[in-house]
Amino acid sequence: MPTAEKEQTVALLEERLRRSKGIVFTDFHGLTASDMVELRRELRKHGLEYRVVQNTLARLAAERVGIKELSLRGPTGLCISYDDPALAFKVSWELTKRFEKYKIKGGIMEGVLVSAQEVEQLANLPSRQELLAMLVNAFQAPIQQVASVLSALLRDFVSVLDEIRKKREGEHQTPPPAS
Repeated sequence: MPTAEKEQTVALLEERLRRSKGIVFTDFHGLTASDMVELRRELRKHGLEYRVVQNTLARLAAERVGIKELSLRGPTGLCISYDDPALAFKVSWELTKRFEKYKIKGGIMEGVLVSAQEVEQLANLPSRQELLAMLVNAFQAPIQQVASVLSALLRDFVSVLDEIRKKREGEHQTPPPAS
């Protein structure tokens, strides 16, 4: 049975697992203290939380939320996103390019365990904001096309009316007197 302190840690991890939309398990072994400070600063800038955890306690918390297959080895950090499920995956993936010793072990997306390879695939998906922008553009394009067609019809109609007016003005003018 874990000590009271460990039990409290497991309860906090369990609460974070339940609230999170996306979690990335990372290996940070070999990062310097200044690298860790920079890493955490970058994650906070994106609204992400980073926690170093004991593997056994993380496994216990995961089991309590229904994730039985979690297997972690070596030092483990959790990058947690509470809003956008893909954000933790995207930012962590980008940070692996900046920090050579920062490695992705796997993750959890909305309660489903994902492998390190799947984390890479999820990191390459468009963000929620990008998807919303694509959706707006998809709705906006046909409306713009209709407006363009209606504008062209109106412009053509006005041109025809103008030509009719010019023709009628020419008919109503009297010819110059003959001398």
